[in-house]
Amino acid sequence: MQNRKTSTINALTTFLQNNELTYAEIGNKIKEKMEDPTLGIKDDPWLKYDPWDAEKRVSRLALGNKPTSNEKQALALWEFEDQNKWPYLYFPNNQTTYDFMQNIFSSEIKNVIDFEKNTPLVKKQIKNCSKLTIRNGINAKRITPQQLAIKLLGLLYLHTTDEVRTGQRKRRRNLAKYAKEWFSDTITPDSPLVTETKIQLRQTLSLTNSRKKELKQVVLRQLISVL
Repeated sequence: MQNRKTSTINALTTFLQNNELTYAEIGNKIKEKMEDPTLGIKDDPWLKYDPWDAEKRVSRLALGNKPTSNEKQALALWEFEDQNKWPYLYFPNNQTTYDFMQNIFSSEIKNVIDFEKNTPLVKKQIKNCSKLTIRNGINAKRITPQQLAIKLLGLLYLHTTDEVRTGQRKRRRNLAKYAKEWFSDTITPDSPLVTETKIQLRQTLSLTNSRKKELKQVVLRQLISVL
C-alpha cells in the first residue's frame, strides 16, 4: 500500500485509505464498474478518465470529496457486488456505527454544556421540564439536532435526580461530567441499540444528498429512546 494522507472522516474514506490496492488500482476498479451494463451509465467523467485522472479522483474521495451517485453505486458494485448496497459504504458494521454515534453525541452535547465550567448552558430548559414534556415533539421533522441534544440532556438531568430520590446516591452527580461519560459508560458496539441505529442510518442516507441533519436526528432520537 502506497504512502497516503489519512484523515478520519467516515467509513468510506477509511475504506479507501486503508485499502490494500493503490489508488490507481482502485480507480481502475471503479472505471470497470462504471462501464458495467448493470449500472446503465452512458455519460460520466469516469468513462473518459485516463489512469492518472482516475488515481487523482480516488485520492480526493479518500480525503473527503463528496462522491457522486454513480461513484457510490460503482464502489458498492465492486465491494459488495450490489450497487444498491452503497449505504453499507458508510455504515458497514456496528463498530463504525458506534463511532459515528459517539461523535454525534459528543459534538452536540458540547453545544449545550460548558465543559470548562462543568455546567449546562441551558439550565432553565432542562430544570423546568418533565419526562413527558421532554419527549413531546422529538419526531418532528423541523426539530434541530441542538433541540434534541437539550432534550437528551434534560433526560440525563432527570436521571441524576431519580438516583437521589431512589437512594442510589446521596447527592445528585455533576450533570456535565455525567453527560460527558454517559455514552461510553452505557452503550456498547454490539448492543441491539447500535444495530437498530445502523439500519436506520442506512435507510436515512440519500444517494444524491448529504442529509447531515437527518443523520444527527436519527442518532439523538435513538439515544433519547433508551433514557
